[in-house]
Amino acid sequence: MTEIEQFKNRLKVVFEMTDLGMFSYFLGMEFVYTNQGIILHQRKYINEVLNRFNMDQCNGVRVLAAGNLKLIEATEEIVVDSTLFKQILEV
Repeated sequence: MTEIEQFKNRLKVVFEMTDLGMFSYFLGMEFVYTNQGIILHQRKYINEVLNRFNMDQCNGVRVLAAGNLKLIEATEEIVVDSTLFKQILEV
């Protein structure tokens, strides 16, 4: 038995839970398993947002997320339309 299986069994003793095995879609995020690791993306959600704002024909670009970033306070900010920003986030 692997360490992960042992851990899940200990959790089952304390909590009522079901092991659904490897997942591919969870809470709006899609997981793709490759030899290099796990790829996490939100393709479906992004397509819904792009369609809502008539941007589905825009050119795509890859953006890799960097780990271990330290956030700093912004000293200069650009004024944005808060209503439009909230609509984009509430899709």
